[in-house]
Amino acid sequence: MKTNTFKYLGLALMAVLMVGLTSCEVEIDSFYDDDNNGPGYYNRSADLCSRTWVSFYRDIDNNYCRQELDFFLDRTGIDYIRVEYPDGYVEEFEYKFRWSWENFAQTSIRMSYGPNDVSYLDDVYIGGNRLSGYLDGRNNFVEYQGR
Repeated sequence: MKTNTFKYLGLALMAVLMVGLTSCEVEIDSFYDDDNNGPGYYNRSADLCSRTWVSFYRDIDNNYCRQELDFFLDRTGIDYIRVEYPDGYVEEFEYKFRWSWENFAQTSIRMSYGPNDVSYLDDVYIGGNRLSGYLDGRNNFVEYQGR
């Protein structure tokens, strides 16, 4: 009799654990990706996806660069980079990525370009036709203008 009791108790405990783990996964996914977290500050995906974000900079070799980021509501995006070399040669690159908010406050964006190729934009600020933050570390502040 004791063996059957422990057997059923073990099955019931396993079922509770499985339901609990499944609920956590669903809750976490909807928690970060649900744009209905609240009014104003937390509802920022529409602002992020409303325009192309453009930045001009010089790379480590002093080449003139233009970067455009497009975020879409389906959690995909395009990263376009144009590099102009001193001799007049121009290279263009286009990378597709998947993105998500990395925290509840929606101040960190995770951009996955592929396996083992992930970038983070932290301390995200969106306002006044500007997107800014720290790209992949505290020593790389970036600022984009909306177009």
